[in-house]
Amino acid sequence: LQQQFGENVDQIAEQINLRQQVFDQLVDRYLLLNDSEELNLIVTDLELQDYIRKQPFFQSNGQFDYNTYEAVLNQNRIIRHEYENSLRRDILLTKKREYLVAGIIINDEEVEQAFKRNFEKIELDYVFFDPQSFLEGINADEDQARDFYQKNKNKFQSLNKFRIEYFTISSEYFKERLKIKEREIRRYYKKNIGNYVTPPQVKARHILFKVVPNAPEKLVTEKKEALQRLLEKINSGESFEELAKSFSEDGSSSEGGDLGWFKPGEMVPAFEDVAFSMGIGQVSEIVSSPFGLHLIKVDDIKEKITKSLEDVRDEILVILTNKKALKRLNEETDRLIAIPGNSFLDEAKKLNKDLVETEWFDSISVIPKIGSVSSLVSELMRSKTGEIGVWKRNPMMGYVYYKLIDRKEPEIKTFEDAKDDVYVALKREKSELIAIETAKKYLSKLKEGSSLEELTKKHDLILETTELTANSQFIPKIGNNREFLKVGLNLNDSEKFGLSTSGNASHLIRFKKRVLNIENAINQKKKIRSELLQIMQQAVFNKELKRLRDSANIEIKNPMFLNQGSS
Repeated sequence: LQQQFGENVDQIAEQINLRQQVFDQLVDRYLLLNDSEELNLIVTDLELQDYIRKQPFFQSNGQFDYNTYEAVLNQNRIIRHEYENSLRRDILLTKKREYLVAGIIINDEEVEQAFKRNFEKIELDYVFFDPQSFLEGINADEDQARDFYQKNKNKFQSLNKFRIEYFTISSEYFKERLKIKEREIRRYYKKNIGNYVTPPQVKARHILFKVVPNAPEKLVTEKKEALQRLLEKINSGESFEELAKSFSEDGSSSEGGDLGWFKPGEMVPAFEDVAFSMGIGQVSEIVSSPFGLHLIKVDDIKEKITKSLEDVRDEILVILTNKKALKRLNEETDRLIAIPGNSFLDEAKKLNKDLVETEWFDSISVIPKIGSVSSLVSELMRSKTGEIGVWKRNPMMGYVYYKLIDRKEPEIKTFEDAKDDVYVALKREKSELIAIETAKKYLSKLKEGSSLEELTKKHDLILETTELTANSQFIPKIGNNREFLKVGLNLNDSEKFGLSTSGNASHLIRFKKRVLNIENAINQKKKIRSELLQIMQQAVFNKELKRLRDSANIEIKNPMFLNQGSS
């Protein structure tokens, strides 16, 4: 984890409860080993030797080598008998697992069912009854609104509110107070000289005769002879460009073999070495590369250019200033977060900053000179009154250093305060009910023999098509809708129509067809059988671990684990 996540490793370890995971694995390992001994499972010396001999890191020229074995263990400071005892236990655990899962088979019917779930596509037509389209014309009087409010008060709460005092510091604050020394500029230039070097470039064209690797010698000879004849024509004054158009066997032929400008490392070495050794206008002898046989002509050359320190001094000065200013900003942040709350004003004065005290604000507020504070509020939700924190915005915009003065928990609004929201919510609920009832009426008409196309056309609805499988998580055009999936899977030629209502989404669905994709079926079924077998084996293994844990008395003696959930 340290290698993968670096300085964030502690946070990641806490998130995944790593300590508990490792602890549980050690307990499981002990229980399985102990049970293996009771089953009289053993690992012979011959089995252990055979396992070690097969490890590639102990081999030399494909054969086990004892000296290599000793050297690898010594390099890693591993004691041989401890390593071999650990391996013996690992092999024993493998035997235990094999013993548990022996005899498990997956029958053909299970494979067929899983194959069908994965690869049988169901094509469906559907109409979405959008509640939004039913809003027009919906009315609600005050009595209805008050009644709705009384039944749904919790829907009309205020947001969490906060008040802070704050000041901001940007990296610009420190730039004005920094002085970059000459030796720092020179050191940076020397260390990063590669950034200020423009490599040489060559503009060239070529004639290519393609020859695959390991081509017959006779074919290679014939190609070389043909290319040699072209070279003689070029040396006699014929146009390289015109010959490339007529004879070159790659895409650049239409451009007279023009390859444009290229730098070192952009061509294969055999080609590049020759191109960079030639002068302008020079034509090479025949050059062999992995692509075949080439004649190369250099049209132009750009020499390597190294910018002097004076040329890039201002650029380096900006880089070092920005880097140092950001470092100072982060150092100041670490220092300020650590101070007690009652010192906040004093620290602001030391930095020549005036504290600004805000009015009450919530996650949708915009504070003058700060802007939207939605991400700040997510931090404040975890803070206590009086605590100091920092909202790390863009360093150029400035970090916001704040002290939480006060907070208000959400409160249920009075009807008068929530009146506009109540009317909107009430009308939305009415429109959703109307959408569902309308969809039900359509469903009845369809079951009585009406045409879906005629109904949608008559009422200006949109008929869409989608497809799904039994294992679909995300349905095209629909999204993650488990009710739609459930209804769609149960439709067939006998039961063509269904209604899906999920949340505020009502869909009238028509079955079209089922198509089982049998392309590559044999390999797919093999893969499914293997996956099902692994799932079944893991289930049996987990059941055995549960049995062992239930029958064991596991006592935690190290206080580090007392509150970790094991018992």
